Amino acid sequence: MELLAELPPQRSAEKLLGLASELSRLADAIDVPDAPLGLPAPSSALLSAIIRSRLSPPPEVVAHLRLLDVGGLGALNIAKGLELAGVSRLLLLRGDAPAVGDPCNNEPESVMNTLRSSGVKLKLGLLLSLAKPLEEVMRRVRARADFYFVTRPWWSPALGDVRREAGALGSRVYVYLVVETPRNAHVLTGLPTEEKVREGQVAQAALRLSETVDGVIISSPGDREALLRSLREVREALG
Repeated sequence: MELLAELPPQRSAEKLLGLASELSRLADAIDVPDAPLGLPAPSSALLSAIIRSRLSPPPEVVAHLRLLDVGGLGALNIAKGLELAGVSRLLLLRGDAPAVGDPCNNEPESVMNTLRSSGVKLKLGLLLSLAKPLEEVMRRVRARADFYFVTRPWWSPALGDVRREAGALGSRVYVYLVVETPRNAHVLTGLPTEEKVREGQVAQAALRLSETVDGVIISSPGDREALLRSLREVREALG
């Protein structure tokens, strides 16, 4: 099972590269979010390119692209730039409403098809929320993205059906595990309970998922040390 680590926003290039270097030693790939909660932040595409160019060996990264912020041509330009930077995976998502400016109106499936028809070779992914009706979830699975990142609930009984359908279509499935600690509980207040895992229970959750999905993404917004501890525990548990 592949282990991914979400890179939280950093205030300087030095801190960004320092944490990315630590994550690359613990995880198989680094997940780079794009303007979480719709708040201004350095773009995921640019950060992914910087990480790939400044760290040696270049770590595997998964870039994100918020489609509420870009049109079709913008998405294509960014995808082509990521290819030049050696990034191999791009997650397409609508994202939360932008805090600045007017939103664009693009559906992830439509943009994915546009990128593919334009010759983009990146592996393209979509989000799946298992809180939605199963038929709606399966409809997105049948869109044949290269991979899916699953949000709440991480323990859903529908996960096995989703993984079987996706696997039959050649898609890979990854599940977010968001680590909750006393230090970051206030940051995660708005996040549904079924998306969170208490620190100390993350390795057990990952093991529970190891025979069901292709990988997990460990996230701990607001608690860097808990992120690193949890990655070490999951890595040890997975062997």
